[in-house]
Amino acid sequence: MRLLQKLLRKPSVSPGIVAISFVANGFAIAITRYAEQERPRLLHCEFVAGSEAQLLPLLEALVKNHQLEEYDCHILLAPEQYRAISIEAPAVNPEEMKQAVRWRIADLLDYPVDQAVIDYYPLPPSNRPNTPQMLEVIACTEYLIATLGARCRQAGLRVKVVDIQETALRNLATLLPENQQGIALLHLQKDAGRVILQKDGAIHLSRKLVSGYQALAEASANNEMELGFMAQDGLALEIQRSFDYVENFFDIPPITSLALVLMPIDTQKIINFLTISHGITARAMDLSAIVDADILLSDAMQNLCAPVIGASLRRALETDQ
Repeated sequence: MRLLQKLLRKPSVSPGIVAISFVANGFAIAITRYAEQERPRLLHCEFVAGSEAQLLPLLEALVKNHQLEEYDCHILLAPEQYRAISIEAPAVNPEEMKQAVRWRIADLLDYPVDQAVIDYYPLPPSNRPNTPQMLEVIACTEYLIATLGARCRQAGLRVKVVDIQETALRNLATLLPENQQGIALLHLQKDAGRVILQKDGAIHLSRKLVSGYQALAEASANNEMELGFMAQDGLALEIQRSFDYVENFFDIPPITSLALVLMPIDTQKIINFLTISHGITARAMDLSAIVDADILLSDAMQNLCAPVIGASLRRALETDQ
């Protein structure tokens, strides 16, 4: 099974995509239907809480209730389930690239490289002379892929793609009006976060953030206002560093706009802080305004399910023969 599927493939004839992401306390799922001459339509999404032993029967019930047997299944890896490593592209022939990449990152993994599933995608070339071509390498264990795939197949799903957070969030960013000139997308979850910078569908940078919206809210509460400002300043600094890196490394006009995935709390407060205190052009990204859906998308649901919604918005692709 390939970890990342190439983008230029013949679309599947399945009725749509069901994207699913397993985490420690459950799974997030999104179901999107595709039809000729129509925009993709989100039929359902939710976060299903459950223990490890409960996940399979819970998923089986969803497959049965929504008749998902003919849908293509995209497994979306959770942030903690894989590593993304930036490297210079090895100077080898294309047919040798995968093996060269594997051995280039072997010492950076905390498990044997022969137990790893590895894929990569090229970052856009820099406009600066003599700047090396960079690759973003994705690595996880074969055991993880086998376990998640088996669980989905046992539930009656047809696994077609294993996806990652970067490309799932990129899919959402491409729906925004700033896509062509470039935009940053910030996804702050409860205990962590991620910011990606993409332009016209090409990911230029992805950066994981070590704290989420809960830490920002807790630091701002009660008598800890100074800690709250420090936490918010740290977030703004990470975003500005990302802007500066992309502009300088790729030698492109600055990307200055940021869209924030809605959060259960303090969305507008964070936007105001970034805009007023740090001059970052930030706004909320309400998926209800950019995704055709049959369901109501609360702020909390958007925060939990934004990545799987993004993963479900890429048409299923034919696997390599």
